[in-house]
Amino acid sequence: MLESLLELALAKKEEIRNKLEDFYASGPDTDKYWVNYSFEESKQETTISAGDGSINKKKFLSFVFYAISAETLIYDTKLEKIESSQMDIMPHHRFVEDRLRNYMSIYELKSALKSLKLHNPDYYLFDGSILGNLIRPIPIDRELDNNLKDKIKSLYMGRLKNELDSGDVEISSPRFENEISKSFRNKTEATIYLENLENLLVISKLLKNGKKIVGISKTSTRDDYFNFEVPDMALFDRNHRKQGYSKPIPVPMDVAGEVKRDFPVENDFFRSLTFTIFYARLEDNKNLLKFELPYRADENEIKELLSIIKSTCVEGYPYLLKKAHNDVVIKKIDMIRLMRIMGFIEKDGREML
Repeated sequence: MLESLLELALAKKEEIRNKLEDFYASGPDTDKYWVNYSFEESKQETTISAGDGSINKKKFLSFVFYAISAETLIYDTKLEKIESSQMDIMPHHRFVEDRLRNYMSIYELKSALKSLKLHNPDYYLFDGSILGNLIRPIPIDRELDNNLKDKIKSLYMGRLKNELDSGDVEISSPRFENEISKSFRNKTEATIYLENLENLLVISKLLKNGKKIVGISKTSTRDDYFNFEVPDMALFDRNHRKQGYSKPIPVPMDVAGEVKRDFPVENDFFRSLTFTIFYARLEDNKNLLKFELPYRADENEIKELLSIIKSTCVEGYPYLLKKAHNDVVIKKIDMIRLMRIMGFIEKDGREML
């Protein structure tokens, strides 16, 4: 690090800390939305499932090598797991990042669906924001002609639905690449669009499990409560360190401000949804968590749900989510081992640094 930056940090430390204090001092009153509440662990017998996914990649000069892992854990008197993984290469293009994120989502969600089908848990804990996955725009959507998109849907949507019903944990869209190359001038763009449609189909099937689905996030930048420059989560976290929860806020999907476009598949279903968003701390001074439920829930339902989830927690965070994350994370050393097995020795362009 440049010495000048270290010197500047020492010189500006107090100025920046005072600015931060003034920033929070001008913030909204969070007390009217927060309920202090000591959660008792539920004695109710429930089957809990939770999952997570991970992806890592290495860019070489002529291709991208990637690896994906997903795991769903199920606890019902004993711990069981559903594991899936994939690795491959893809050419460089503008949509690599979005495509790989889509791949991880499909693997994670299909693992969740398999656990729901085989084990019928009372609750599936989803790591992250379901709503965020749903409302994220499809980057390639604006690139393609409407007639082309309609043709892709007419040719492959029925077959994608059949693939989804099979229960296999893998991405189905690439199976049609040879056919797509004969029907479309740009095979890559058509395939990427189909993969996005597949992801939406998987999300819709998961959300149709209704009250079984619970989204849990450790971070969030949403401002549904206060519409302030600081995210709601940061405000609640700073001002309320004891156990409790925020009063729930409904988020209807048909509100123009939430989603300003039609979904290319399952539009009527998605627009019929109302999510419930709230924050909770299940143990004093431990992590504040954001919760998303794909239905309209009241405070009594929330307290009951949080008592059940607390019974699965270690230090205020669901144990199954933590274990799934630790199991699936693909580290840099893992990628190095995989590349050695593959025999990849092509330069990545960083050798001179």
